[in-house]
Amino acid sequence: MAILSDIRKRPIFLVIIIGLALFAFVLSDILTKNSGPSRKNIGEINGESITPQEFAKYVDAQKNRGGSTMQTVNQVWNQLVREKLYDKQIEDAGIVVGEKDLWDAIVNIYKNSPNFQNEAGLFDENKLKEYIATLKDNPAAWQNWEANLENIKKSVKQSTYNNLISAGLTASLKDGEREYYENNKKHNVKFAYQPYSSVKEDEAKVTDEEIKTYIKAHPNQFKAEPTTEVEFVKFDVKPSNTDIKAVKDEVTKLINDHEEYSENIKQNIKVNGFKNIKDNEAFVNEYSDIAYSDKPYFKEDLEEKTYDTLSKLPNNFVYGPIKEGDYFKLYKKIKDEDVKSVKASHILVSYKGAQSAKPTITRTKEEAKTEAEKLLKKVNAKNFADMAKEFSDGPSGAKGGSLGDFGRKGRFVKDFDEFIFSNPKGKIGLVETPFGFHIIKVDDVKTDKALKLAIIARKIDPSTKTESEIYQKAETLASEIENGKKLEDLAKAGNYTVKKSNNITELSETINGLGNQRDIVKWTFDKDTKVGNVKRFDLNDGNYAVVILKGRYDKGLSSIANARPKIEPILKKEKKAAIIRKKISGNSLEEMAKSIGRPISTADEVSIINPNFKVGGNDETVAAALLNTKEGDVEIIDGKNGVFIIKVVKVIEPFDVKKYSTFSNNITQKLKSKTNKVFDALKEKAEIEDNRTVFY
Repeated sequence: MAILSDIRKRPIFLVIIIGLALFAFVLSDILTKNSGPSRKNIGEINGESITPQEFAKYVDAQKNRGGSTMQTVNQVWNQLVREKLYDKQIEDAGIVVGEKDLWDAIVNIYKNSPNFQNEAGLFDENKLKEYIATLKDNPAAWQNWEANLENIKKSVKQSTYNNLISAGLTASLKDGEREYYENNKKHNVKFAYQPYSSVKEDEAKVTDEEIKTYIKAHPNQFKAEPTTEVEFVKFDVKPSNTDIKAVKDEVTKLINDHEEYSENIKQNIKVNGFKNIKDNEAFVNEYSDIAYSDKPYFKEDLEEKTYDTLSKLPNNFVYGPIKEGDYFKLYKKIKDEDVKSVKASHILVSYKGAQSAKPTITRTKEEAKTEAEKLLKKVNAKNFADMAKEFSDGPSGAKGGSLGDFGRKGRFVKDFDEFIFSNPKGKIGLVETPFGFHIIKVDDVKTDKALKLAIIARKIDPSTKTESEIYQKAETLASEIENGKKLEDLAKAGNYTVKKSNNITELSETINGLGNQRDIVKWTFDKDTKVGNVKRFDLNDGNYAVVILKGRYDKGLSSIANARPKIEPILKKEKKAAIIRKKISGNSLEEMAKSIGRPISTADEVSIINPNFKVGGNDETVAAALLNTKEGDVEIIDGKNGVFIIKVVKVIEPFDVKKYSTFSNNITQKLKSKTNKVFDALKEKAEIEDNRTVFY
């Protein structure tokens, strides 16, 4: 950024700033050392501490798997919580993993890998054992394997514990019998149906107080972590029209010969322009933000209009400046080029120790060379694809050795490249590379049109003046809000867009609309930040944001605003049902149907497994409510989408079956599927102290 460049020009100023910052940091540390309880650990799980050192070791180990820092932190935390909660249960249960249990688990993981299959395509334990043995020769690989082994062992223990719980989750034959009768009991009914949609929305408004009452009545459904809410205005640091014109003018000036002032001789000197310069590479590297490239440019490398225009221009003609993305570019056409491209196939004969060799390959380099020479004598243009499928150790073997679309020089490893580009179509030969021995066939050769170009690309950056103006706007907005002015009024006057982000948790790292901004998240939870406070932030992308803390919600029950989307439809339905019920009068189905102006319909053989009422659709709630009714009963039942007034015409009991084991087994399977909730249950009962936000 331009402001940073200005600071760099004043090193003594920078030293003073750093010194003051360090002094403030040390002073702050001294003042706060005894201000509250010290949190030295990342957290505690049932009294067992997780130290920062232990935690950091796991975080560092997982960083190379991708993801942001906070994603990694959260993954590691969840992993450690799971391990420590399970370890205690496993120890209490006396679960031990034997060598056979561990080996069976390893086999189960690797049994489908083609690397450990024999000629018949079947898993071969000996191949897996040989592979593991080879890892001992590589300390880093062996260390990774031991860590992998430890994870497998933990997984086996956890699975064993879950299986013990699962073994106790069974249903009796009586449970099966009950389920059979409930699912298959049928009813023939007459009914009137009034949909909830018949009630106007205004008649069933749900108040905040009603939402609040519902939350208190169902606390387990609406537990909430501490959250914050912000409003913000983002200031994008973009070049102004003046900046864009200035860059364009600078680039345009480079085309022709011109004079420039020389600081060395204190006078103007003549400078050759781009179109007249002989050393294109030196000129581009001096004046362009992107270094010179000697490669040929193909149609797919440039914008279509640019390529078509340059193709028609004479050599040494300069085209531009044209704006492409964030750059102004000058294209100097040096010449047209015809570039050879080749399509090839190969059969790879690899050996132990070769680059990217499969772990199952045990032949020596000498054996590989001998085998490749034998294959070379047998292979020809007709049988090449079949031979590749049968003998190639490379991934292209399954495709008959084909390396895909046409390749240009430089795509392949050097010796391979040299062979395919120096031989005619149909040529077959043997080449050695770090990957092994290749029997190569040149499938086709063609020539592509390309352009030799020199390109000057100048980035369109905001000037120091523009950046300073944007910075000042952000500072002014923050200051005016701090002095009591309303953001809405200021935004309207300054034509700013105000955005909101809520449900920000302590471990969030993103702010909706601003991206990854962990510093802002931490600020909203800082004890010194009060609701209504405002601050200007330098964003990670080089822009600015003025942020106001609009709300902070403590751990406990969800706020009314957050819970409303879930609760409102439930309460609305209840209100509409009550309104419909209030209109119903009379004792018989006919009288009741007449009181709400609805026709009488029929539905036969309605059951839990076939809850189709046709009018009103499928409704399992109503079908289940009929289970305890008798013939002649008239019931008013609140359904999924409306209110049913139902008269039971006939009850059809299910016929007896001799065995109910199938039904009890179905219940058992449903119960066993709940073992995936074991960890949640352990976590619910555990005492967990989480201090991640202190360290990250």
